[in-house]
Amino acid sequence: MYRRIIRAWPLLLLVMVLVVPAQLPATNGMYLTAYGAETLGRGGANLAISDRTLAINFNPAGISQLQGNHFSANLAVLVPSLTFQNMANPSPIDSESSYFPLPSFAYVRAGKESKWSWGIGMIAQGGMGATFKNTNTFFGTQDKTDSEVRFGTLVPTVSYAISDDMSLGLAANVGYADVAFAFYPETSFFNTENPAFSFPGVEMGTAGGLQYNFRLGWMWRATPKFSVGAIYQTETQSDFTGGDLTVNYNGFPFIGQKVGYQADVDGFTFAAQAGVGFALRPNDKWVLALDIKKNYWDDAIDTITVTGKNPDSPLPPPFNEVVLPFVFNWKDQWVYALGADYRVNDALTLRAGYNYGENPVPDDTLNPLFPANVEDHLSFGFSYLAGSISYEFGIEHAFNASQTNNNPNPQVNPFGPGTTVEHSQWTAAFGISWAWARK
Repeated sequence: MYRRIIRAWPLLLLVMVLVVPAQLPATNGMYLTAYGAETLGRGGANLAISDRTLAINFNPAGISQLQGNHFSANLAVLVPSLTFQNMANPSPIDSESSYFPLPSFAYVRAGKESKWSWGIGMIAQGGMGATFKNTNTFFGTQDKTDSEVRFGTLVPTVSYAISDDMSLGLAANVGYADVAFAFYPETSFFNTENPAFSFPGVEMGTAGGLQYNFRLGWMWRATPKFSVGAIYQTETQSDFTGGDLTVNYNGFPFIGQKVGYQADVDGFTFAAQAGVGFALRPNDKWVLALDIKKNYWDDAIDTITVTGKNPDSPLPPPFNEVVLPFVFNWKDQWVYALGADYRVNDALTLRAGYNYGENPVPDDTLNPLFPANVEDHLSFGFSYLAGSISYEFGIEHAFNASQTNNNPNPQVNPFGPGTTVEHSQWTAAFGISWAWARK
């Protein structure tokens, strides 16, 4: 088994390059509520539980609880439902229907022969985005808006067993993220009476680059029935460069064409996280888990600035450089995850959970391009153990969240006062895990 897994790694890497990072609407801000089918079924609660190999992406200290070799493959599919309306679109406009695949793979080696355990995984970390076509603009045209943010990483991990009941772990998320957007790209309006209120549509192809952060974890089995875990993850160091920005100056009499720029994005960062979790095993049948986390979006996402330079046509100032500020001013977010496992027999385990993540988006900066406002999630799942192989399934529903932006400032709210976004989601996850050479 071990040799077969090792030979499969080049193929798995190719799959990850092709499909990760994947675009997806946000759940807990820009993060997913859970990684892996087991954790999804429990509402994302697992800071004090080691869920197979994917513990590397929650609490890396948890891999010290595993014995032998472990490999997991998971595929989550996220299905969002989004609507948007404003004064120009009094009837709700549905976003494009999409299915977003979110794969993850991980391998862990742990054993009593050493205090050290290690693992590595490839994981779709999170993102957000939305596409609305055939929307009415304030300039008498029909056009589209589009956005996507994607983030996937390679996750090398080590854990050290301080004792049989306590461990420390460290994981690095090293990967790639990119961002792209379009805001009425086929619309161009020049206001002859007040040029300051003119509008050129814009569209930017993917700007991306290397991203990295570090996650420190601690886990302690205080008694055979009670465990505690804690994590801290640093703010992601982000680099978004190399975008192709197209600005539509067709309606501007002194330019009269679309102009391309080289674009970079500044101020877009995945937040630092801190959290603590508890797991109670009142008997051999039940596991009850509670996680409390904080995502520090206030420090991560304030004003995101897109800067376009080096136009492909010679233009005089100020058109030789484009600066587009997007005001977000996100708030810090508390996340609460409550879940339970019920062991029916030696093979079958049932799960259920609830996840609440505060909406980090203020009303007066709500933007349909980046709909990160869902809060309440309810989930169910199960796993079935057949010898050394475990089959896992989880499903989660994020209940509809409705939010309205009445900010009259067009520099902050370009969609106008009365802009309303409604957002709900379904997520289903499937997993399979192998364990071998356990001692």
